[in-house]
Amino acid sequence: MDAAVPVAEKPLLADTDLNHNKQALEKDADNLKMQENAAHQANLQQLCRICGVSFKTDRYKRSHPVHGPVDSETQGLLRKKEKRATSWPDLIAKIFKIDVRGDIDTIHPTRFCHNCWSIIHRKFSNAPCEVYFPRNSTMDWKSHSPNCTVCYTARHGVKRKNQPSNLQLGKRLKIIAERARKTKSVKKQVQVNNKNLMKKIANCKKIHLSTKLLAVDYPADFVKSISCQVCEHILADPVETTCSHL
Repeated sequence: MDAAVPVAEKPLLADTDLNHNKQALEKDADNLKMQENAAHQANLQQLCRICGVSFKTDRYKRSHPVHGPVDSETQGLLRKKEKRATSWPDLIAKIFKIDVRGDIDTIHPTRFCHNCWSIIHRKFSNAPCEVYFPRNSTMDWKSHSPNCTVCYTARHGVKRKNQPSNLQLGKRLKIIAERARKTKSVKKQVQVNNKNLMKKIANCKKIHLSTKLLAVDYPADFVKSISCQVCEHILADPVETTCSHL
């Protein structure tokens, strides 16, 4: 009986060690997640909300908030043009078609670069200025994930690294594209055939008489029995299909 006591205690000690290790791992995971979020937020604050370019590309590191009233220089320009927009969200929505009112600070940057600010000024000013938009479209910000595209953009500029292609996915997309091409070709051929048929039906007015020319108001069933059910003309050389249509 004495020898059985230590044997019964060993599983209890093992369970305690496992629980302790599990808690330590969970704590380390939480700390790592907090560090990733902090790095994400720090990188996010260095990017333009509109074009995604880093503020470091501007030697003066100029930036402007996406929320709140416009600055005095922009306000003076808008007054000259008699524009009613007085806040940055209104101007950004009008120029870049972006609604920043629903932004989340953990996903979207809170400032935009001076180049985008100059584009807004060029929109309302007649003075020539050399500004350009660095992307084909505005930046599409997505939720933060372990492979954070926002942090990647901050490190490597606007261009993103191409992900390794999935052969199975590529093959599936190729099959879908081939089926779509064949379907489009069939639909096009059907449309051509339908057009040719409609031309023939339209041309048959030259040789067939319309039921509207009947002088007597015959019963509908009688008119239907002596007329074509496609063009509604009086039958000249009637034939009957296997489904009993004339």
